Amino acid sequence: MLIPYSVLFPLIISIIVLIFIIPSRLRSVFLLVAGFAIYCASGTAALYILPAVALFAYLISRVLEGAKGQGLKRLILAISVIVLAGMLLCFKFTGLKGFAPIGISFFVLEAISYLVDIYRGKIEAEKNPVYVLLYLCFFPTLTSGPIERGGNLIPQFKKLDKISRGELFDINIICDSAIVIIYGMFVKLVIADRFLQVTDLIFSEYYRFGTVALIIGAGSFGFQLYCDFMGYSHIVLGVAGLFGIRIINNFKAPYLSASVSEFWRRWHISLSSWLKDYVYITLGGNRKGKIRKYINLLITFIVSGLWHGNGISFLIWGGLHGIYVIADNFLMSHGLLKKKTGELSFGSRFLHAARTFIFVDFAWIFFRADSAKMALLYIRQMLTVPDFWILSDTDKLFSLGLNIQEIVILMLALPVLFGMDYVTAKRDLRVDQWLSTQGRAFRVVFTLAILFYTMIFGVYGGTVDPSAFYYMSF
Repeated sequence: MLIPYSVLFPLIISIIVLIFIIPSRLRSVFLLVAGFAIYCASGTAALYILPAVALFAYLISRVLEGAKGQGLKRLILAISVIVLAGMLLCFKFTGLKGFAPIGISFFVLEAISYLVDIYRGKIEAEKNPVYVLLYLCFFPTLTSGPIERGGNLIPQFKKLDKISRGELFDINIICDSAIVIIYGMFVKLVIADRFLQVTDLIFSEYYRFGTVALIIGAGSFGFQLYCDFMGYSHIVLGVAGLFGIRIINNFKAPYLSASVSEFWRRWHISLSSWLKDYVYITLGGNRKGKIRKYINLLITFIVSGLWHGNGISFLIWGGLHGIYVIADNFLMSHGLLKKKTGELSFGSRFLHAARTFIFVDFAWIFFRADSAKMALLYIRQMLTVPDFWILSDTDKLFSLGLNIQEIVILMLALPVLFGMDYVTAKRDLRVDQWLSTQGRAFRVVFTLAILFYTMIFGVYGGTVDPSAFYYMSF
């Protein structure tokens, strides 16, 4: 979504108006054309890859459905997955990396899941190619996910082509979607992009800092990435909702998790569930004993690391999370860690969440660093160069990327983030769903407050591109 907001949102409004005007049977076709046009306008390389993958998925799905015998179907699926995964690996690990189209890591996984689900009998192959192409080319989810399933989106596209204009233009759904978009922009522009300034400064000049500053840098990246990706996910959740399409809610307050295992059930849910369904279970899951289960978990998280990047640092990041989750499973199996974290008291859950954040944030250093060597040097510097005196030197603290005014703006925004995470996670609701339970007056006041706060105090221009999101690089 590299198109500026000043252009993107008027464009989306125009698409909504046209969707409302044109004959209902043409809505999906129009969305497909509009989505690919927006994709082209984003400046991505190798534009032909996306329609080629979509057509490949459609054709193979039809071949799979018509194939006789399980052995032949298994062979067709295996060849198809090798072709798709091989193409993704070529773009990620060879000289073709610079020509990789935006979103390839997302739409290739969607194509694989579509074919595997047909093979497993979870869904039927769609006969209309428009719906399959639109499933992979739906512009809100195209560049950074979430990684959707054909069984969720395709039936909704079919419904979109049949419902009346009155059903399409539901003012309640439009208002709820707008609230989600506004909250996503608040989290991205006010919080994530401020943490970005701290992160970039400290990671680029880590050798100048000591323990406290480097801990601040690591924590800053943890919140930058969290708010950046959560902001994007809320914006696309809301944009899809404007068309009456419900997509996966990709975040459920992951930093409130009482274990790393729970963290992965709440963080980037679409990727976590994809890895579980198509890697972990395919490897055998937990069906072949504990040792094999632990090996399968480690392999799954290493695959996650490879999906994110081709450096050793990403392998270490994935491996660390694999070790964390294996440790969680081991402790749970021996009664040293509760499986049902909902039974924890508030104080216990707070301590568990703090421990989980420390483990996750330590791994983020490898995720953010330019290389594994830099990450290790960062950690060594953090552990061996004490600078606790900086806590009493406000001049030094305010030289870490933000001045006093910027810190005040951030400190006023963070309680909103933490509070919203807590109340929505407690009742398993989206932001708009929770607000709808608080009365119309509070809903309006809250929405207008964060809207104006974002308009006035959002980070715009300078070295920060407000329309760029971290996960677009994957």
